[in-house]
Amino acid sequence: MPYPGRFGTGREMGRGPYEKCGLLRDTSLPPLRKVKETFEIPFPYADVKKNGKKTRELTADEMNVNTTLWYVPYGEFDGNEVAFFTDKRKIELKGEWVWRK
Repeated sequence: MPYPGRFGTGREMGRGPYEKCGLLRDTSLPPLRKVKETFEIPFPYADVKKNGKKTRELTADEMNVNTTLWYVPYGEFDGNEVAFFTDKRKIELKGEWVWRK
């Protein structure tokens, strides 16, 4: 089990049980191997009443998403970070959506 400093966000090693927060998620990019990450991006919605029932409706059917992949060598944005991938996409929701609970 690793001993991360400041819950895995700094350069220091943990010094006590309050900083030993368990296993960290592997976010490394191994050479010559594809890596697939998934992220949940919540769409804006509003709870409205229709016919006496409370339902959710999207407030917008499209969203612009900007993604930047950073290399942060010391675990902090201190001037040594490098942005090596940037992507901008427009996400559109079409049709009827069933909400997960």
